[in-house]
Amino acid sequence: MGLLFESLFLDVGILVACVLSVVYAYSKWSFSYWKKRNVPYVEPCFPFGNFGEVALVRKHFGYFMRDIYTRLEGHRYGGVYMLNSPLLLLRDPDLIKDVLVKDFSTFHDRGVYMNEEVEPLTGNLFSLPGKRWRNLRVKLSPTFTSGKMKMMFQRLVECGDELKLCLENIAGRGEVIEVKDILGRFSTDVISSCAFGIECNCLKNENAEFRQWGRKIFQPSIRQIIMAILSNTAPIVLDKLKLSTFDPNVSKYFRKMVQETVEYREMNNVKRNDFMQLLIQLKQKGSLDSEQGAEDRSDEEFSGIGETADGLSMNSLAAQAFVFFLAGFETSSTTMTFCLYELSVNPDIQERLRTEIDMVLEKHDGKLSYEAIQEMSYLDKVVSETLRKYPPISGLMRECSKPYKIPGTDIVLDTRMRVLIPVIGLHHDPKYYPEPHRFDPERFSEEEKQKRHHYVYLPFGEGPRICIGMRFGLMQTKVGLVSLLSKYQFSVSKKTPVPLVFDPKLFILAPAGGMWLQIKKRSME
Repeated sequence: MGLLFESLFLDVGILVACVLSVVYAYSKWSFSYWKKRNVPYVEPCFPFGNFGEVALVRKHFGYFMRDIYTRLEGHRYGGVYMLNSPLLLLRDPDLIKDVLVKDFSTFHDRGVYMNEEVEPLTGNLFSLPGKRWRNLRVKLSPTFTSGKMKMMFQRLVECGDELKLCLENIAGRGEVIEVKDILGRFSTDVISSCAFGIECNCLKNENAEFRQWGRKIFQPSIRQIIMAILSNTAPIVLDKLKLSTFDPNVSKYFRKMVQETVEYREMNNVKRNDFMQLLIQLKQKGSLDSEQGAEDRSDEEFSGIGETADGLSMNSLAAQAFVFFLAGFETSSTTMTFCLYELSVNPDIQERLRTEIDMVLEKHDGKLSYEAIQEMSYLDKVVSETLRKYPPISGLMRECSKPYKIPGTDIVLDTRMRVLIPVIGLHHDPKYYPEPHRFDPERFSEEEKQKRHHYVYLPFGEGPRICIGMRFGLMQTKVGLVSLLSKYQFSVSKKTPVPLVFDPKLFILAPAGGMWLQIKKRSME
């Protein structure tokens, strides 16, 4: 019996060794992809290619993007590897413009894995490819016009008032607080109300059910890491095994909640000024009243697409509401967090911003209105500089839909080759932003913006696939900041993380260990 087991273990060992040898040999062959094409590249390592420290959760994706960008200094582009899959990283803003705008018909897809049969929530605007994306984009664009933003504005102000009230006693005692969690609760209240039509009152109850389920989306896990790797390198495995990239329980909760909300409103003829109401109208009619066709249709490849009167299915409606939450919750709360950090480190900038807020609010009889926010030009500069220094999404991805010759070269990219645009690398390049680690809102004066290439500032992407919710995200961020700064002062404390370290477990740029700042009530002179 002992000899049998010994022989079995030997056979298994030989099999494993053979498999590993084949995998290693295949990877080494794959790693020669860019070298064979005379494309400058960053030397990969088996088995993760250039993504080892990210895959092993040792380094945040943002640090990785910045490092790769720097290592390719002097080149317009360069090759990298995600496991054994080659990707092309672009450094030249003119090439970036080509990919995002000029040659958009070749790069209209993000190359994001999706399978609606297994996971209906993946059928959202962010993930959809080609004509299906265009069709949905045309339908959804009118939901983010300035008119619709004004319609939802009062709800944001009410959430801002709750935020002020929540911090009043704490500020009165001059306590040190973890602002990222509080701002996350504020964002959750805003999104739950505007996207899902429910009042979850997270600022009053941090353990609200909606908040708990929302947290699970962003909580890092081994499963998430494995799914991310498979979706990027071996999507066929997910298809064959019918595996969802989302936690099935989270998906079930959000879809059930959306369905119940929609059915209740339709049965009881309940209407509200929120995103959910606009989605219901799209479900019922296929377009919004008198606004169909608001999207620019200059792309020849997509002309005429999206004219169908078909409405959204319930699953599609749920997917759009879900991605609205996904995109708007963490990005806005971390932007406000980083902004308050920089204002605490730079009290002179905080005071200048507060002076502007006071002046504009006084002009509007002390009321925060949509028009008042638009008049706060220095606030816009401060938020822009925050997004420059801390872009929530460190890089953009696009995928070739057909062979593409890189302008000015003999290099031809294969169909389905993915192109990586290192947003954080561009934002921290001293060539475009002198002393990039210095927080300077004046970089976004009209005069300074005119000096820079337009495609070296990409916090929301650019071109036809620019973030559709950009206006809402900025509005939410600004309302949150004005609500706080009109009443409170923020400063660094012994617990404030200086210098900042990004949490490697999260894809979104976020401070490790939270953000601890001291809050005090303003001294009114």
